[in-house]
Amino acid sequence: MTISKDLIDVLLPVPVMKKFSYKLSKEYLHQKLEPGIRVKVPFGNRTLIGVFWQYSDTSTPKQKRYKYIKEVLDKKPLIDQQMLALADWSSRYYHYPLGQVLTYFFPTSLRKGKEAKFKETSFWNVTRQGALYDLSSLNRAPKQKKALEFLREKGESSQVSTKAYGISVATLSALGGKGLVSKLIKERLPIHPLLKKEKVQKKLTSDQAKSTKEISERKDSNDIFLLNGITGSGKTEVYLRSIREVVQSGMQALVLIPEIGLTPQVERRFKVLFGERVASFHSAKNERERLDVWLGSAKGLYDVVIGTRSSVFIPMKNLGMIIVDEEHDTSFKQTDRFRYSARDIALYRAKITKIPVVLASASPSIESLNNALKGKYKLLTLKKRATGANLPEFFPLDLKGKEIQEGFSEFLTNSIGRELANKNQVLIFINRRGYASSLICKSCGWVSGCSRCDAHMTVHVAPGELQCHHCGHKRNLPNNCPSCRESRFESFGVGTEKVEGFLKKKFKGIPVIRVDSDSTRPRGSFKKYLEIIKKGDPLILVGTQLLAKGHHFPDVTLVGILDADSGIFSADFRGSERVAQLITQVSGRAGREKKPGKVILQTYCPDHPLIEELLEGSYEKFAIKLIAERFSSKSPPFSYQVKLHAESENGLLSRNFLNSCLDFLSQSKSVFEGVRVVGPLPSLMEKKSGVYRWEVNLFSTNRKPLHRLIDHLQVFLYQPKLSRKVRWAIDVDPVSTI
Repeated sequence: MTISKDLIDVLLPVPVMKKFSYKLSKEYLHQKLEPGIRVKVPFGNRTLIGVFWQYSDTSTPKQKRYKYIKEVLDKKPLIDQQMLALADWSSRYYHYPLGQVLTYFFPTSLRKGKEAKFKETSFWNVTRQGALYDLSSLNRAPKQKKALEFLREKGESSQVSTKAYGISVATLSALGGKGLVSKLIKERLPIHPLLKKEKVQKKLTSDQAKSTKEISERKDSNDIFLLNGITGSGKTEVYLRSIREVVQSGMQALVLIPEIGLTPQVERRFKVLFGERVASFHSAKNERERLDVWLGSAKGLYDVVIGTRSSVFIPMKNLGMIIVDEEHDTSFKQTDRFRYSARDIALYRAKITKIPVVLASASPSIESLNNALKGKYKLLTLKKRATGANLPEFFPLDLKGKEIQEGFSEFLTNSIGRELANKNQVLIFINRRGYASSLICKSCGWVSGCSRCDAHMTVHVAPGELQCHHCGHKRNLPNNCPSCRESRFESFGVGTEKVEGFLKKKFKGIPVIRVDSDSTRPRGSFKKYLEIIKKGDPLILVGTQLLAKGHHFPDVTLVGILDADSGIFSADFRGSERVAQLITQVSGRAGREKKPGKVILQTYCPDHPLIEELLEGSYEKFAIKLIAERFSSKSPPFSYQVKLHAESENGLLSRNFLNSCLDFLSQSKSVFEGVRVVGPLPSLMEKKSGVYRWEVNLFSTNRKPLHRLIDHLQVFLYQPKLSRKVRWAIDVDPVSTI
């Protein structure tokens, strides 16, 4: 191997599985470039920001002429060797171009080529002339006199400080014009107090103390802990204690959460213990805020970083532990472009960093629970609620033959009334936003279907429109039927809007708070709702799965689940697992403090095994039965899955593309050894967003044959012009078949 001194390999954010070679101009030849620094390079008629990977191997010439790089943007790498190794592994495991993978490791501003520095601010100093200046000469300019006195006393002060003291920029500029003060532009680093010893120590339950001890004893290991605790058992307290020990040893912790909506309450709880050395990182922050957190984390200015899926890529100077809260949640899986699992990448990051990981959940994924039962993960169990409260009592309500009004049985309605009369709060769960699932013409039977998807459009009364929840397509509610021109419409099905309206009429004077992705869209709205709930006054909460994740509602004594059957008979083999997790999580919002709780589960299938197991309050028993079923059918986790997805405006093109992939693979029969092929088949929802979707599912009891097959297939997939009419994707370990 011959290493060039003037030729470098650069990774670019383009859909190509290769590195690009560029020449170094004379001004950069004397610099020793390190992997991970950003460079600006020409690419066709564009200029792109790439990442230097290595000096090129010139043993075998690649091309005759090379373009010169335009600029080296960093003196030192912004991400270290471990993060580059993580990117390399992620690219190989998920079969996604490394240059595009690396874009996920940088915040937007750095991808654009902006400087890696904190927000700048102005600082003002007294000059030598200003220090000796006779203040009485400023008697006719009292504002300038006040400003000069302030700076003489305080010394160098930021513009933020001077403004707080009532000194304007115009006043300072006037003093600057006289040569009495000078202005300096500097980065404003976040300065936080060091961690102080916690004053109040909560008493731990025996299960909490045991779990905390086990994690503490292995905090220098690469162990994986599955913290399986019932809702309200105090899982957060366990990993808070564990993180505290990590921080006290000079290390940092990364906490992954599934939803942005959980961030405020989690961050608030952490700040009680760790002060201002806690930061959050997610898409709701603006570009400037994300960059400052990213830089602060990399420099070790934060002890704890809390964030959603993409936070798994944030650099940390001295990472000592990773927590994945609600590890079962499918939100940790990216479902387009780079289809990674944040949970699984967290596990690999911990492996190369040699630190422990805590996976926490009241309803662990089948994969994680199976790994724990096999001894691959260390299982920690919290069987009792931290407050001493009992689990809620379940009441299955068989809906067969019952009169239902807007989704409510008389029994549930009466139960709500009793709880409100007792000054308690009620939570009603319906995992469907909008007013109704569809609009039907009573004259001809027309149904509000989406022109872009194989789905009905949902009725939304508030904006007066039909919405497709799959592609986002919207149109105004029709005055007349598009088919027969009559105007005899009826809404079918129940959504959060309809439930909200029904409850407001039924329980006049009682606040009804709807929590779904529509009502929480305005910034700060979710936080406002939580503050209202926290007051403890009687009210009714109506919501989707947003309410099921990690929230603590001490005054909720009744949870009503309107449609417990949804998903039980799904064509997705993970459907029953998802329903069980959702019911477990939602039910856990009831009776978390001193007040006893109950759950009314409306169902047409009270004898279904899933319902029966959950009524006994045992998600784990149900999950173990499901593990046995998966073993018999050789479904994940007893096999591994890769989905090859294709979509186009013509379903025939999608199908033919996948057949072409299989034809290419069939030229080398050995690549199919140990691999079971299912398809090509249309996706469960074939038409979505105006395109027709087909897929091939590949299964194997061993990962290697699957990855070997996909590696071989990439020779075909990355041919030029192949994706002009068909868009394709590789999904390793898919979480949904929809």
